[in-house]
Amino acid sequence: MPENGPYVSWPRQTEILHEMKKILFTLLLPAIGIILYSQKVSGPLMPVTTVSVKALEYYNEALKCFDDVNLKKGHDLLVKALKEDSDFFMANYQMAMYCIWTEDLQGFEEYSEAALSSKPGLSQAEEILKGAVSRLKDYPGADVTDAGKKLVEMYPNDINAYNNLIYFQSIINDQKGQLETVEKALKIAKNPAPLYNTMGYIYLALKQYDKAESAFDKYIEADPRNPNVYDSKGDFYMVKKEFKKAYEFYIKACSMDPGWDNDKALRAKALYEQTEGKRIDIITM
Repeated sequence: MPENGPYVSWPRQTEILHEMKKILFTLLLPAIGIILYSQKVSGPLMPVTTVSVKALEYYNEALKCFDDVNLKKGHDLLVKALKEDSDFFMANYQMAMYCIWTEDLQGFEEYSEAALSSKPGLSQAEEILKGAVSRLKDYPGADVTDAGKKLVEMYPNDINAYNNLIYFQSIINDQKGQLETVEKALKIAKNPAPLYNTMGYIYLALKQYDKAESAFDKYIEADPRNPNVYDSKGDFYMVKKEFKKAYEFYIKACSMDPGWDNDKALRAKALYEQTEGKRIDIITM
């Protein structure tokens, strides 16, 4: 979380908790977008309103990137969406949340203000999120879980309602609540992979390592072609101080995507050699 938010100091988290927040942030992003006139507010999914088809296309592409934890590309696509429709509430909202994660106070102020200034015509769900943004703007540590619970009540079959609640619970470090919400979300999720990832990091923060490993293994099983599944398992081994295994999983992630950052792999290698007094042959990618 940002260190110096408006009216309050935002403490810097440990590295692994920062990684956990990254994963939780990605779950906040809804997995579907719809044009204002294409779905009624009473439908089974939370409406996402925009007047631009092109903005909607960029938005949906961004969601796929966030699902794979490709945050930079997802961010860039949201920027493109806002160039097409600067009044696109959900894009501004997600960008505001992104700026919380990246500790960009100026960006958070800009995008939260844009979200709050959205023109009339938002769906009821968006109005609820707008209220949450307003409270977070006043106090970054505000408890807005009531907004997430309301969305789940209104849209019990929409995974995005649960994702918002999970994120809001993370803001107040309600890990027990997060786990309960994740379990409920798994019952309706068409793609359970991101939820298993979230569950793994929550259990890791709670030092319940057997449950964390089980969740990360389910993440790998659910999405084996995503390099992030191996990166997450590498994080698990780093916390367990099993640095050689961490190195191997980080390298596997890098081998699947040439653009993947190998800094964590090199750090795991260095820690193994420092603690064990042995060298690891660098695995070529």
